[in-house]
Amino acid sequence: LLHAALLVPIVAAQNPVYPAGPPFRPVPGPEVTLRDLRGELQNKTTGTFTVTSVGDMFWKAPVAKRMSPVLRDLMRDADITVGNMEGGVGFDPALTASAFADLGFDFLAPGEFGGGPQLQIAREALDKYGIKLAGAGPNLTAARRPALQEVPEGLVAFIHACPGDNLCGPRATNTAQGVNPLGVTVWNTVTQEQFNQLKALETSILARRTEADVAQPSSMAPPLPPGRMSWLGQNYVVAEKPGELRHELNTGDERALVLAVRNAKEVSDFVIFHMHDHLNRSLFQAYSYNNYPADYLRPLLHKLIDNGLDMYVGSGVHTMQGIEIYKGRPIFYNQGNIGIDLTRNLDSTVEADGLTATERSERNRAGYFWYESNSIAYVANTTYTDGKLVEIRIYPVDIGLRQRPWSREHVPMTPTPEKARSILAQLQQYSEPFGTKISIENNIGIIRVPSEATVDVGVDLDLPGWRPSTR
Repeated sequence: LLHAALLVPIVAAQNPVYPAGPPFRPVPGPEVTLRDLRGELQNKTTGTFTVTSVGDMFWKAPVAKRMSPVLRDLMRDADITVGNMEGGVGFDPALTASAFADLGFDFLAPGEFGGGPQLQIAREALDKYGIKLAGAGPNLTAARRPALQEVPEGLVAFIHACPGDNLCGPRATNTAQGVNPLGVTVWNTVTQEQFNQLKALETSILARRTEADVAQPSSMAPPLPPGRMSWLGQNYVVAEKPGELRHELNTGDERALVLAVRNAKEVSDFVIFHMHDHLNRSLFQAYSYNNYPADYLRPLLHKLIDNGLDMYVGSGVHTMQGIEIYKGRPIFYNQGNIGIDLTRNLDSTVEADGLTATERSERNRAGYFWYESNSIAYVANTTYTDGKLVEIRIYPVDIGLRQRPWSREHVPMTPTPEKARSILAQLQQYSEPFGTKISIENNIGIIRVPSEATVDVGVDLDLPGWRPSTR
């Protein structure tokens, strides 16, 4: 009995009974001033902070010891270095991970292997060097979660997503491995006259559903707003000109991405977002040869910056696209390829043609990645001072497709002065629609950003239950 009596106070302490009525600690009322989100969503890094970013890296073997020292040092010397691990683990996972570490990479996007067994192989190999992958995982929560790296200037978060369906691997779900998804519905533009013709064709075919020998009539298309139709697996929308592609984002995925960015910024000082974007702007342009972003991308990135994003790094279409500075935050729409090794193989099987696997691969892919636009790229080195963007230096890259032996292709090199100026002139052209001015000095591009270009974000956010600051 004594023992039981001694236990009573302990049990009571572990299971306290609060009196009925309002919560023990009430929800903050009007007299409480919540923190100003502008301070939370700004770039909170201190001192001089540098980020080196690159586009697609499809390397099957190390390149660091053979590449241009200037490009190598840009990657090694930055506070944070980021890019897309397009080629997976290459010939040897351990060697590939060591090569990325040798180049100073801190964050990598998982290319197109986010839904396959290579993901775990790559993650285990990279973990040994402290390199973080983001944007894919064993479930949706893990795929959406940012990777983190700490440097003296601040805590940095990295988020990756893949737009479209199954372009980088299957969508992650609550119970299945996959990529951080950004669902997209694609609409083909047609003129009103063309639309009327399509509707008439559809009507004439579906009118035969009632013929006597039809065992089971096909289902009718769901009703859509005027000027839209879905037929034979394609979506059509009336527009002024035909052949363009319009993209509508999955609302749930877009909201989740906005929350992921804002949440990452509230727990870190600097947020980088990357996407491997394969989406074209039009039907009349060859796939993967876009020099300007698809229609959905700019509004999406502006929204993410308004929610705390500090930098966007794009890859996927395998050509360079322009640079935009929005509210003092850089958007690198696509940085091009600094490696696209789709041809070389170590193992050959005996076939009737007598070719090696490398020879056969190039023959089968002839022309696919032989164009000049696939062979050039740029490395961006971005400098901040006390949280404000100061300067971006742009270093042209040539990977020598069809200009070098197989063993030397895909090794990033500084181009000749003439070619460097040509690459930068192209980038000037692609950046012009965004109002970005790039000067060319000593064969590198420079964007100088005045301090007043960096403005507060978070001012216009309308968040339920969170009163905007009046300061």
